[in-house]
Amino acid sequence: MTSDDTQTAQVRAVRADVRRNRARLLAAARELFERDGAGGSLEGVARLAGVGIGTLYRHFPTRQDLLEALLDDVYADLTVRARELLESPAPGEAFTEWLRRFIAGTTAFPGMAASALVSLREGRPDPGTACRTARDAGEALFVRAQKAGDVPGDASFADALRLAGAIAVVTEHEPEAADRLLALATVGLLAISASFPDESE
Repeated sequence: MTSDDTQTAQVRAVRADVRRNRARLLAAARELFERDGAGGSLEGVARLAGVGIGTLYRHFPTRQDLLEALLDDVYADLTVRARELLESPAPGEAFTEWLRRFIAGTTAFPGMAASALVSLREGRPDPGTACRTARDAGEALFVRAQKAGDVPGDASFADALRLAGAIAVVTEHEPEAADRLLALATVGLLAISASFPDESE
């Protein structure tokens, strides 16, 4: 084996170790946050993962970075579901279903929904790929519902996300209330839409 081969093997070993540490940290964070909420001890996450706190901060410089990494799977699911719902013959119901999926996905543990609202915030300078893709996919559903007249023309996707996020935050400890609140919000939205005059008249 040449020195180049040795160096290549060493680099691969380091990269594999980095990937393993990241995976351990994410698994540990999910376990600890499901028990203690998003404000759980980061030192506890590192201990549970079997690494030092410095390793945690190298992978995730802030708590929000760690929480957003945990949200990546949620965003991937939301993207897939949005693309499926684009085929729905009822655009308004399809968008409502996506919001329901958003609420369910971001309430795995207390504090997760608040982190999702930060990561999805409109105009954020550098959203992650999974976050940006989910947002774009959800907005496509929103625009389709808007064109169908199912939501007001001057409503914004950002506000719809804020609404769903607020429902997620207040129902973290009472998930059975989420559907009721979303139904109330949807009824209000549709009622407002119906009351808007037709500009073509």
